[in-house]
Amino acid sequence: MGWSRADPAPLGQAVVAGPVELQVQEVLVGPEAVAAVLAASPTNVEPREGTTFVAVNVSARNGGEKPLWISNDDFALTGSAGLVFRFLGAQLPGPALDQTLAPGESAEGWVAFSVPDGESSLLLLFDSLALGGTWADRVLALQEGARIPDLPERAAAVNGDGTSVGSALGFGGVAVTEQWGVELLDAVSGAPAFDLVDYRTGALGVGDATGDDGSVWAALRFRIQNARAGGDLAWFPSNAFALVDEAGDPLLDVVTLTPPRPDAAGGYYPGASREGWVMFDVPPGYTMATVRFLPFAHTSTPLEPRFFVFG
Repeated sequence: MGWSRADPAPLGQAVVAGPVELQVQEVLVGPEAVAAVLAASPTNVEPREGTTFVAVNVSARNGGEKPLWISNDDFALTGSAGLVFRFLGAQLPGPALDQTLAPGESAEGWVAFSVPDGESSLLLLFDSLALGGTWADRVLALQEGARIPDLPERAAAVNGDGTSVGSALGFGGVAVTEQWGVELLDAVSGAPAFDLVDYRTGALGVGDATGDDGSVWAALRFRIQNARAGGDLAWFPSNAFALVDEAGDPLLDVVTLTPPRPDAAGGYYPGASREGWVMFDVPPGYTMATVRFLPFAHTSTPLEPRFFVFG
């Protein structure tokens, strides 16, 4: 019990996760959660359009022999979309679950997340940063009867599209590897790319985006899908894409920028898909406009690079 989305710990039932015992005490979804988060601090802001908040009151008891730090960062949320949501980036309702538990000590507090509107079958994921590996990972239901069965068949069949620079895919072409389905949807550059970003990248200034130094920003929007069957979570990395030269080799010293939201990187369960951005500071004089997709190139066996042309 509590080992997977298909068999989560029922709502309100305690579950042992390695040295810690966890139990969901209360769940706020939608307007109630938004009100609780906004009331926690005047610096907190409304959820972005198309999203809402989920706040969960969790009790934790350290049944181990060593002190254990536990916080919002040890938890994530998933649901019917099959994506993983974490790191709200806001002041949590009090008391927040954010402290060190001595052996035998218990605490109760809030964790919170942002999720798309209409997300159902809500499940709380515990994957503690302090406990290495997956031996203590657990799944807890946040709604009565919430569970998500494994995907019985692949979401998409493997193909050989876009396997070389000469056969690079354009907009709408879908490359499907053993793990991922990838489709290029849009490309935006220069000042329009600057208009997409938030303060994290926007602080660099519009001059960086429009080529004052000879370079120009390019934001690429992809549709990403975990094409595998089953129930195993896969992480799509932020370095999955790289600008390449005529031979298909990555360019050196290219700045990969923090992309507009939503980011393509993140956790995907089988069948899950979403549209997300990647962003580069394209160097002066670069005319290939070709990007290579190859996540975890140093460990992937066999190597399955795929190429997309965006201009």
